[in-house]
Amino acid sequence: MKVTAAGTKRVSMAALICTKPGHRPRLIYRIHVDHGPGPGRRKGFNESEYARLLDAAHQQLQGPIVIVWDNSTPISAPG
Repeated sequence: MKVTAAGTKRVSMAALICTKPGHRPRLIYRIHVDHGPGPGRRKGFNESEYARLLDAAHQQLQGPIVIVWDNSTPISAPG
């Protein structure tokens, strides 16, 4: 995948690799481009963006998903 981000400070990507026996694997991803410091800007993804990525995967795959989240800080569930 070619990513061009001339003049940006950082490009972050969150991705899911989806596998199912008998089917081709899928890559579902979102990118976040950081243009540097400024009011309301952030360096990476926030909780709601991760939730939207997981919802998009659930809708696209039309079924339950199992997530293995490696090397990440835990996100507390609403409750």
